[in-house]
Amino acid sequence: MLESEDVRTLTDLGFLAISRGLHVHAQAIFEGVKAARPAQEAGFIGSALVHLARGEIAPAIAVLKGLPPTEAARVFLGIALARHGDQAQAREILEDVLQHAPETPYAALARVTLEQLGK
Repeated sequence: MLESEDVRTLTDLGFLAISRGLHVHAQAIFEGVKAARPAQEAGFIGSALVHLARGEIAPAIAVLKGLPPTEAARVFLGIALARHGDQAQAREILEDVLQHAPETPYAALARVTLEQLGK
């Protein structure tokens, strides 16, 4: 059984793998995270980000829409929708994240994404 710190480390490694373009490795890591902690969102968000990195926007959106509407899931859903071309829905979600979680890293990411969308 993996301890919480182990799962956090794996999640960090998965995000690092994405940033290095190691999508196959990142996906394998996030599959392990999902298996170890199926009730937590980190593995699912990681998998969605792998899809986004690969340009697989529709599968990323499907994963993110299947998660509970936390700030993390919603901000990445907004990003995925924007990449899909659904600017209006992306803006709505991102602005809602800004309003309901203004002092979080998710709000900062939402703000940057909205600026890139030309808010």
